[in-house]
Amino acid sequence: MFCLLNALMVIIGVVFIIGVSNAEPTCDSPAFAVENVRIDEIAETGTKARENGLSKATSKAFNRILTRLLLTSEDVSTLFSEVESEDYLGYFHIHKETTLASGYLGEIDFCFDAKEVRRLFRQKALSWAELISPPILTIPVWREASGAIVWNENNNWLNSWNEHSKTYDGLLSFVSIKPNTKIQRQLREEAIFAEEPEVLKIAIQLVGASQLLTVTAEIDHHTTIPVLRLSSRLFDENAGPIAILIEQNHELNGTKNISILFEEFQYDLISELEKFWKQQNIILPQSDFVLIAHVDVASLSEWRSLQKTLSSMPIVRRVDPILLSDKMGLIQVTIAGTVPQFTANLNLVGYILTEEDDEIYISQK
Repeated sequence: MFCLLNALMVIIGVVFIIGVSNAEPTCDSPAFAVENVRIDEIAETGTKARENGLSKATSKAFNRILTRLLLTSEDVSTLFSEVESEDYLGYFHIHKETTLASGYLGEIDFCFDAKEVRRLFRQKALSWAELISPPILTIPVWREASGAIVWNENNNWLNSWNEHSKTYDGLLSFVSIKPNTKIQRQLREEAIFAEEPEVLKIAIQLVGASQLLTVTAEIDHHTTIPVLRLSSRLFDENAGPIAILIEQNHELNGTKNISILFEEFQYDLISELEKFWKQQNIILPQSDFVLIAHVDVASLSEWRSLQKTLSSMPIVRRVDPILLSDKMGLIQVTIAGTVPQFTANLNLVGYILTEEDDEIYISQK
């Protein structure tokens, strides 16, 4: 049973260069970055293999960007077939490469030009999202007759979720706990399964997460045919329960491998969470909203810094200064979205938006 609308409202607050750089650059917009793309290409010469490999890797990385940002797979496939990936690449960084007589091996990071990609979306009248969620701690639990298991490294259910935290490539930010003896004493397995608030809160604080997602699996042998029971629950940063997200029961009658059932549950849950996050942080191509805000400024450099910060936000289309006095500034901000979305973006860069007597104020936290 999905309760995602209520469950996730609390999250919302919320030039193609050939060559290798000596210093690793940083992608200003992490939503437009793709890391560790591997190339293993064969051609008639090593040079040709490198050229082909870089081109294929760029296309692969751009497809991952479109999949991450756009709302539907149809939008992704249509747009990907219409454009050249290299036209939207800011730069790439090669971690390591080997050029052979007729082959090329490489491992590369890509950063795409956020402004150009956004312009492309608007030209094609496509909505998208690019705000990355606050960290969500995922704790998988395997339940059997002897009790709850959370820290066993030889359990397929636990491992599938722990690996997911490392390999997930969307807008949700998943983190996991790497246990040691001290952590295992603090976070007792039965206490986690029993959802003891003080224990769950310790787990959340250990990784600096904003929410906790538990995913539990057990096989019920008390039925004529054993039943695999899968469920997921969401908790806030204080370990308060928000909602049960999904509950599924599957008879283990031999028609489907249990590993496949694990994968399908994981896909269903993450897809719905991600879909909701994108919808709540959607940027519309043609619907701009203009607001005028007062800002406290102590210096000209602070005034300019605020304008630069606002201009860098994905939801902001334009920033127009109106007035600057000794202590107060007045600024007009054009956003592609809603005021709650703008507020969530502001919070992530250290500012808050308040309203008083029909006037809007932007100030530092």
